Amino acid sequence: LCCTVPSFAQKPFLDKVRKYYALDNRNGKCELCHEIKPKEEPSAKNLNKYGKAIHDDPAFKPLEGKDKDYKFSDAELAIVMKLVIGLEDKDSDGDGATNKEELDLGYYPGDPKSVPTKKELADYRKKHPKK
Repeated sequence: LCCTVPSFAQKPFLDKVRKYYALDNRNGKCELCHEIKPKEEPSAKNLNKYGKAIHDDPAFKPLEGKDKDYKFSDAELAIVMKLVIGLEDKDSDGDGATNKEELDLGYYPGDPKSVPTKKELADYRKKHPKK
């Protein structure tokens, strides 16, 4: 959801998600949705499992292929947020924490090596019981 690559990643997507979840520099970066190697730009080719879940949803298709200067409308940004919010209860990377838990605790929901500690999860779940 970030940066400047036309095929998928757009800074307005990342900005919207950062604001909604109050992400900081720990997990509010391109790595939120991408597996980026040194000197590699984020693209549809290096999406992690979380980024793929957003990208592969049919509702995302009209947002693809825009260049970095394209001005997304509020309605287009709302599509991205709907997809992200729809993934909150999923565990995209299979590490035992939901995407929302990882976002709220400062981790990456698409990286199985980025996982909250058992104590962090227990404390979070105590404060935010499932309804």
